[in-house]
Amino acid sequence: MSDASTMVVLTGANGFLGTWVARELVARPECAIIALMRAENQAAAEQRLCRAWWDWPELEQAIGSRVQVFCGDVCRPHLGLNDADYAAIVRQTTHIIHTAAELQLDAPIATLRPVNVEGTAHVLELAREVQRDHGLVRLAYVSTAYVAGGRSGPVPEDALTDAYGFSSSYELSKYEAERLVQAARDELPISVFRPGMIVGDSQTGAIHTFNTFYFPLRLYLSRGWWILPARRDSWVNIVPVDYVAQAIVRLTFHPEAARLTFHLTAPTELLPRVGELADFVHDWARAHLGLRRPRPLLLPLSFQRGRYRPDQRPSRMRGTLADLRALLPYFAERADFRRDNVDRLLGPYPLRWQDYMPHLLEYAVYRGFLHQSERTVHEQIVFRLARSSRPIRYYDIVEGQAAARSAADVRQQMLVAADALRALGVQPGDRVAIVGLNSTRYLALDAAIGLVGAASVPLYYTSPPAEVDLILQASGARLLLIGAPCILERLDELQTKIPVISFCREGSLDELPPSVMSWAEFLALGDTQQDTTHAPVGLGDMATLRYTSGTTGRPKGVIFHHAHLRWMAECIASLLPWRVRNKRGTWLSCLPMSHVVEGILATYAPYYLPTSVDIYFLENLRELPQALRLVRPTAFFSVPRVYEKVWEAFSQSRLGRRYLALPDGPIRRALRPLMRRGILRKAGLDRCAQLIVGSAPVSTDLLRSFREVGIEIHNAYGLTEAPLVTINRVGRNRLGTVGEPLPQTTVRIADDGEVLVRGPQVTAGYYGEQPDTLFRDGWLLTGDLGHLTAEGSLVIYGRAKELLKTSYGKFVHPSKVEGMLRELPGVVEAMLLGEGRPYCVALLWVDEDHRDSAAAARISDGIAQINTRLSHPEQVKRWAILPASLSTERGELTANLKLKR
Repeated sequence: MSDASTMVVLTGANGFLGTWVARELVARPECAIIALMRAENQAAAEQRLCRAWWDWPELEQAIGSRVQVFCGDVCRPHLGLNDADYAAIVRQTTHIIHTAAELQLDAPIATLRPVNVEGTAHVLELAREVQRDHGLVRLAYVSTAYVAGGRSGPVPEDALTDAYGFSSSYELSKYEAERLVQAARDELPISVFRPGMIVGDSQTGAIHTFNTFYFPLRLYLSRGWWILPARRDSWVNIVPVDYVAQAIVRLTFHPEAARLTFHLTAPTELLPRVGELADFVHDWARAHLGLRRPRPLLLPLSFQRGRYRPDQRPSRMRGTLADLRALLPYFAERADFRRDNVDRLLGPYPLRWQDYMPHLLEYAVYRGFLHQSERTVHEQIVFRLARSSRPIRYYDIVEGQAAARSAADVRQQMLVAADALRALGVQPGDRVAIVGLNSTRYLALDAAIGLVGAASVPLYYTSPPAEVDLILQASGARLLLIGAPCILERLDELQTKIPVISFCREGSLDELPPSVMSWAEFLALGDTQQDTTHAPVGLGDMATLRYTSGTTGRPKGVIFHHAHLRWMAECIASLLPWRVRNKRGTWLSCLPMSHVVEGILATYAPYYLPTSVDIYFLENLRELPQALRLVRPTAFFSVPRVYEKVWEAFSQSRLGRRYLALPDGPIRRALRPLMRRGILRKAGLDRCAQLIVGSAPVSTDLLRSFREVGIEIHNAYGLTEAPLVTINRVGRNRLGTVGEPLPQTTVRIADDGEVLVRGPQVTAGYYGEQPDTLFRDGWLLTGDLGHLTAEGSLVIYGRAKELLKTSYGKFVHPSKVEGMLRELPGVVEAMLLGEGRPYCVALLWVDEDHRDSAAAARISDGIAQINTRLSHPEQVKRWAILPASLSTERGELTANLKLKR
């Protein structure tokens, strides 16, 4: 433990303000912290605090050294601690900072008093024990400026009275608590802090819970609600959390601050007026979100503060109007909170609201005004499915038909499956392999694995048994879940013997092998009454092992922690345009869920969207064209081949040929919107807010062809070790690049041209291998070559291992040429060869309809056209046309259908 000279008991350490206070304390070398956490046991208390502090490594890493965690509860006498622990705290404590509070404005007073009033009494008793034992240096009590209730005009810092009434049960409970604190001032060295409405950090905008201040902002930005019953000249009493936390800690250690009260508010002349704030938000939304909305209408309705009574009947008003009515007092501020003590000891208030307001808005929009939680993605799924607001609906697409599944049924299946896994002995940290077709059952099992604290090991259903064996052995999986008939039919070819459970759809198999547990038998092991929604893991524990495709060697297990999955889900949700994120969305899961893009980025992101979502699972990828027309998704990600087929269908149609034959001019420009609508509607992509391509190199010519008819396809870049690194954004689609880095992501180019990446999505390493095989000085070695443009977008040349060097010493990046070759009619796959040769040659795998002499002539003409756009060393001099019969069994393709070099 730390030998720090100052020991601070911090209540509410996992709360928003408590976390910022802890950051200030840890920055002081002389300070150590005792954090009081409410939990089932000591281990759960430490885990809960680790999750709450995960985003601040200096805090999370201090747990166990400079931060002692005690499992206790301020609502209970002796803080819910046993005698030994309570005595140990008394002996060590020099300071107490009491931030714990129940903040619900509209809760019954009986709900608030146990924490706000009784909790404060218990903390005062601890302070008296410390004072009697060896002397307490300071008790810092966090109250609120709103203990002033309905008072208007100047409010001195030493004022405390209920003569003006209160506007909510929260204000009354904090007043009652502060009376207890003020009464103890003669016997204890107490400092009282009264902040205004605490908002996000002034530098980043980060906040834990979007409180009172944010509610009308969310209404205006997300729903277009533009009427606010407030006067333009009323001021809004906001103060950033970093200022409050810094002031609390500085004054807690200030010798002159004992027995004083401090208004931690901005001076009235530096607070925003309601009218100023409304205009600022309107202008910001137009500039940054493209929202063309009328300015908020402010109705100066008369409102008398201080009318709350504990015994009054609850209002029958519900919904938005009721919420606005409850919040109205805080947008009709008439009190002028004096800052005499603060200014004397800390100096003038240093912030301007116009400077930090953009940060508050940017962070709120990034989060979709959804509260930051400590949940893992699997906990978030079951949490979201239990909510009646922003509902999730599911559909399984089988043989062209969409079968609906209710959120309640899928959630129950997740919980029962989790309990069944526990019954089979699956423990936290175990690996569970899963292979299957996309379905709600797959999702249920994925969530169940996470809820028990195990790590999933997804496999491709196209993998041959030998590769399945290899991964089962390498991962140490103790259970195999199979939802693909093609795998079950070859189960006897597996050498690894572990329990097997089938989650195949009924009717997809004639019968199960005798050693395989059926889906019904598996679910029967679970308790249907279980509702355990908390996973026994920390955010730094392994959540999944994703094996590389093995294009250039043996597949490797890529480790992702729960923090990786959570960040990627939140980030993907934030990338959608603001308007789209706030309208009912439609999601199509079509790529195999073992793929990192589908199984990580697309699987978890919908549960972080601030809107209702319909999620469709496509069982058979060959039915994608029909499924797209059925679903018409809100956003769509796919490999280049899907877009190549869309363009091929258009360019070979009679209308397409006629349009493309037109010279550039007014007729072609007039027809362009018609062509755009026709292409998108026929492909089922007409409702897409963003079309994304990735997972393989795509030809810039193809993207340019789509753009010519008004269709933007946004190229993205990622790899198994970092599923998404860069993407072209809506409105900033730079063809020829793979876009700009994601938030909190940094890309740089090494001296040898290799792309290096840092970011929250980057893997922790390969399973069973040392991290130095993957990282250099903390940077992920991607193995890709590229450069950054002046605008900050990334250009990828290709894989370093695939770089060809001709006998003339010229280097060629094959992926660029291969992408162009795959655009030729009928070409399913292409490989460029030329290492050590005087020129490049190509292997072209062509479908059956394009292998006659006429098709071969068209391919020849197409290659000649491609060569005109290539440098001399890149040009294809010879080629061979082969039947499109590439196979994973023969080792020609990886499990995710990429060519093995």
